[in-house]
Amino acid sequence: MMNVLRLKEYREKKQLSQRDIAKMLDMTQQGYHKWESGASFPNAKQIVKLCNILDCTPNDLFGFRGVHEVIGEELKQSLKPGNKI
Repeated sequence: MMNVLRLKEYREKKQLSQRDIAKMLDMTQQGYHKWESGASFPNAKQIVKLCNILDCTPNDLFGFRGVHEVIGEELKQSLKPGNKI
């Protein structure tokens, strides 16, 4: 399931409107809006195009994080003063 907040976040980072992206994807603004609102979802080809436009990976759009990121964060928390190992 697409993380709609991340989709909007990446679009805004690129300073693009929904209409801008819809034009690049050859679709209507309303169709793109449905993706951001979670009413519908892009197919695999559209996800690849979105990633190229937004300069991100599918993992970024879906909000997936790598194991190394999770372990790194847990390690940082455990090394804080006062935390037991």
